[in-house]
Amino acid sequence: MTATRRLPSGMPRRLILSALLGVAMGVAAWLLGMDAAHTVGLGAAAFGLSSCLSALGEVAEVTWATPPAPSRTGSRRDVAQLGWSLGARGGRVSSEGVRALRSVAERAVALRGLDLEDRSADEQLEELLGRQTLALLRRGSGFEMRTSALAAVLDRLEALIAETASSAPASPTGRASPAPPPNPTIASTPIPTPEEPPRVR
Repeated sequence: MTATRRLPSGMPRRLILSALLGVAMGVAAWLLGMDAAHTVGLGAAAFGLSSCLSALGEVAEVTWATPPAPSRTGSRRDVAQLGWSLGARGGRVSSEGVRALRSVAERAVALRGLDLEDRSADEQLEELLGRQTLALLRRGSGFEMRTSALAAVLDRLEALIAETASSAPASPTGRASPAPPPNPTIASTPIPTPEEPPRVR
């Protein structure tokens, strides 16, 4: 942390006036018959005295630079940015929100050894996520996710992750290892289809 010192705004003008006063007194003393050495000394003394008197009551302002606030994960700013990134005009979820949700879904199905974009695993993915959720989360599906369906998709993913974590056997290291994909029966909130109007929860 460093201090920045600033001179008062009127100090340069006061110094100039003090110098002019010293010169004027020196010239006046020389015209009155004082020798050159004493004339220069008198002018310098007048300059020094006037500059010191003009500085009385003026204290250089000392300000301490304010350090920037540390960036913390999960702070109020992060939560606000996340909230704004989910909403868009017309009741749709923004593209940033869809990408974040797709990333969560990819990690959730990866715990079952599946790939969200694997077309050959459509049957297993539909059993895990549901047909409409899979259509909303896949790239290039052409379906726009509504904010009314966002909570239902999150509930489905949360239930999938919780069931996977509870059914996965513990590994020798003490961590749960991914379980083989069973035929799950996940109770979840119905998701509005892209064709029908969303239901009010």
